[in-house]
Amino acid sequence: GRAYLADQLLRAGTSISLNIAEGAGEYSGSEKIRFYRMAKRSATECAGIFDICKQLEIVNGELFVKGRELLGRIVAMLIK
Repeated sequence: GRAYLADQLLRAGTSISLNIAEGAGEYSGSEKIRFYRMAKRSATECAGIFDICKQLEIVNGELFVKGRELLGRIVAMLIK
């Protein structure tokens, strides 16, 4: 009954990779920044979805910790 969360997580997660790829293909510094900013927003959205899933008890603790750690690393790379 929570398929909408899985769908949103899939779309936001896909958006991270696609925006990083688009940013990497840009020559203009301002365009690179724009795509990397969108990737960061999608990563923080994924973290929010993970938080909701944890509150609803539909994700186990180990998966939650691993997912949040990975998203934290992605965001750190994008804002460096």
